[in-house]
Amino acid sequence: MIVQFGDYVDATSAAQAQALADALRRWPNDVRVAFVPVPSATRPLGLLAAQTAAAGGAIDRYWEVHDRLFAKPPKQREDLERIAAASGLDVATWAASLADGLHRPWIDASVASARELGVVRAGAVFVNGRAAKGDASAIMALVASEREAMTGLVHDGLPRSEIYAEILAVADSPAPRNAAAGTGSPDPATNYAVPAADRPVLGPIDAPVTIIVFSDFQCPFCARVQPVLEQLRAGHPDEVRVVFRNLPLAFHQHARELAKVALAADAQGKFWPMHDLIFARKEMNAANWKPLAKRLRLNAGKMIRVMNSEEVEQKIVEDEAAAKAFGVNGTPSFFINGRFIGGAQPIEGFERIVNEELVKAKEFAAHDPGGAGTFYDRMIEGFTPAD
Repeated sequence: MIVQFGDYVDATSAAQAQALADALRRWPNDVRVAFVPVPSATRPLGLLAAQTAAAGGAIDRYWEVHDRLFAKPPKQREDLERIAAASGLDVATWAASLADGLHRPWIDASVASARELGVVRAGAVFVNGRAAKGDASAIMALVASEREAMTGLVHDGLPRSEIYAEILAVADSPAPRNAAAGTGSPDPATNYAVPAADRPVLGPIDAPVTIIVFSDFQCPFCARVQPVLEQLRAGHPDEVRVVFRNLPLAFHQHARELAKVALAADAQGKFWPMHDLIFARKEMNAANWKPLAKRLRLNAGKMIRVMNSEEVEQKIVEDEAAAKAFGVNGTPSFFINGRFIGGAQPIEGFERIVNEELVKAKEFAAHDPGGAGTFYDRMIEGFTPAD
C-alpha cells in the first residue's frame, strides 16, 4: 500500500505521481495507491486543483482528473476548467462547487490528518508505512523491496488478504517533527534511556551497543527480522548485545500466552532456544508449546507454574508500560543505544546506527568512571528519559 501526500501544483508531487503510476503498471496485482491532498496555503491554485479532483470523485472520475492534473500541472484557473471539461465534468457545476466551497471540508480534513501524522508539506510518500526518501528511482526501489518482503510473508504462510491489515496494525505513524517520547513515534535521532531491566540477553554484558527489542511472538514481521539480527550479531560479536522485551499486540490472539511460554522457558535457562522455535513455527498458538518444551527437555510442570504466575504477567505489563512510555505501539521496534528504528528493516539500517553508536560509546568509555550496573546502564543516565 502506497500513500502519497501531494499538491497538484507541486513539481515534486507530480514526479512522485509518475513513479507511482509506473509501479501500478509494473505490478498491477500487488500495488495500491492512495492520494492525500495537502495543498500549500501559499499557492491557492493547489487548493482549487484539489477541489477539482474531489469534484471528479463526485461523478466517479477522481483518478481521471487526478492523472490529468499531474500530467500537466495547472498554472492558472483556466487550466483547471480545461481539465474539468476534458474529464467529463459539467463546467457550470464544477465552477459552482468551487465558489460554494462544496469540497473544501474534505480537503481540510485531509490536511488535518496529514498534520496529525507529522506530514507538514507535499512531497511525502509512504510504502507500507515506510517513508520513501529520494527521487522516483528511490520510490520504485522501495516499492520493489516491500513487494519482495510481502511475497516472502505470503510464502511463510500469511494469507494475502491479511497482509495490509497486518501492516496497518503494527506500523508506527510517521514521526512528528521534534517528537518526544510519549508523544508519538520516537525521534530516531534521539538517544532514549530505555531500560534493559533484567530481561533475556544475547551478547556480552558490557557490549558497547545494546539493542532493546520490543517484539510479539505472533507478529510475522518480528519473525522475519530475526535473520537480520543474527547477521548483525555475527558481524559484531563483541560489540552488540540484544535485550528482548515483550509487546504482545491485542489483535494477536496468542501473543500474550506465547510471551509467557518464552518467559517460562527462561526460568529454566532456555529463553533463546524457545524464542527461536516459536518464531520458526508458521502456525503457533498458546496450546501447542508442549512439543517445543519436550524438544528442549524442559520440565512441563514447572513451565505451567511459571506461566500462571503473577511474576510473569507483571514482567509483560512492565514491558508494555516501557514501550508506551517511549512512544512505541507497534512491533518489531528497536532502540539501539536508545535510538529508535521500527519495523523489519534491512541490515543496512541497523548497521548505520550501530556504527554511529559505536563511535559515541567509545567516547563515553574514555570517561566512564565504572561502578554499579552495566556499561549500558551507566551510559543511559545521560539519555532522554521517558515522559
